[in-house]
Amino acid sequence: MSQLFIAHGHRDVDPLLQVHEAMRRAAIPTWYTPPGSKDMEPDIVNEAIDNAFGMVVLVSASSIRSRAVQAQLDRALDRGLTLFPIRADNARLSKQFKIALADQLTDSLTDDGALERLVAGVKARYERRCPVISVMNLKGGVGKTTVTSQVFGAWQSRIGGRTLLIDLDPQYNLTQTFFDMDHADASAARDKSVISLFERSRLHAYDMTSPAENWTRISTEPFEPVGRDVICHDLLVGDNAPAGRFDLISGQFEISKYAFAPSQESLGVVGANFRRMIDYFRSEYDLIVFDTNPNATFLTRCALEAADRVLTPMQPDAYSLRGVKLLNQVMHEQVSDEKRPELSVLFNTVGRSEQSDFEADARNGAYDDQAGFSLSKTLLASALPRSGHLVVRSPESEELPWKQLVIHQGRGGGLKRIRQNLESIATELKSLDDA
Repeated sequence: MSQLFIAHGHRDVDPLLQVHEAMRRAAIPTWYTPPGSKDMEPDIVNEAIDNAFGMVVLVSASSIRSRAVQAQLDRALDRGLTLFPIRADNARLSKQFKIALADQLTDSLTDDGALERLVAGVKARYERRCPVISVMNLKGGVGKTTVTSQVFGAWQSRIGGRTLLIDLDPQYNLTQTFFDMDHADASAARDKSVISLFERSRLHAYDMTSPAENWTRISTEPFEPVGRDVICHDLLVGDNAPAGRFDLISGQFEISKYAFAPSQESLGVVGANFRRMIDYFRSEYDLIVFDTNPNATFLTRCALEAADRVLTPMQPDAYSLRGVKLLNQVMHEQVSDEKRPELSVLFNTVGRSEQSDFEADARNGAYDDQAGFSLSKTLLASALPRSGHLVVRSPESEELPWKQLVIHQGRGGGLKRIRQNLESIATELKSLDDA
């Protein structure tokens, strides 16, 4: 798990807890040495710093005099860790603190809005380390599930890291790409599924009634996140499984209940729950991907507000173009500027003749006016060709889920070219999110 390390002096108990609680409310995991603990093994502390995405330094008379804090700061600097210093009192800076922190030390915890600015800065850094991509088009049948599974299967294989897929489509086709329907339905029956990101469920308390069992009530009871081992399905399992982590939070039909919500207030609560859970899982993964439904619904808004980028598969025809146009309208009319993700469009199922016709015209701006925005500037340079290898099918019973991924299948039959396309798309997306 990647967390925020908080460096503090042994007298900084109140500011430490103040910062920790603010980060907890923002769903940002923290690590710090317990106040008063003088015998903690240095290796444990060093490992926590090495696993951190950033370090808050509470600048105080206590921390400035602390050899432990000085050592923590040195290690953070050696590792190139992002530092977030903030004053806990008005102590005079030592030479080390001046060199390392003076240029960034602009706030004190007693300043108006200082804690909020600290959380915002930390959260921005936290989100950059794990991008969230929503695969979305308001037209069905454009290959969203294929792109979600195959492109990001190639991402995990080619680029590495820890990838989490989340099935937000009530038809849960992504889940059925990797597991047969009996397995998917059994997972949903235990609430080991996407509904546990929205409402308190049997994953959070064994004596709870499943939120999937009641379509007329939405629970607004608070709940804490559960670990990945509780809610996620590991897709890289079995003999000779590929290395790395490629996980799935499975879908289910019952999340359709939010279309019949009794009140906007309850929807606001579960939507906030979902965003908080996504923020939590950013600490466990390097990439999170949503497969979404082809409609403008509450689930669409949740996916848009939680995502950093929308990837829109588009077939080379006017119907897909209309879906992209509608999606762009929804993004600009229904999502605030600060929450609106970037948009990238991917041509999918492109045939040879179409490559020299519709796709080429689109890249030259011929459809920008019809789309209502600069479609040509959002198009990825790479495209997916039409191929039988990319046709999604349900797995056989007991078939290992990772064998559904083209990137891990055998040889011949044009597979090499398809793999190269998938890897090219993944690499281009990665470069956009790194920019």
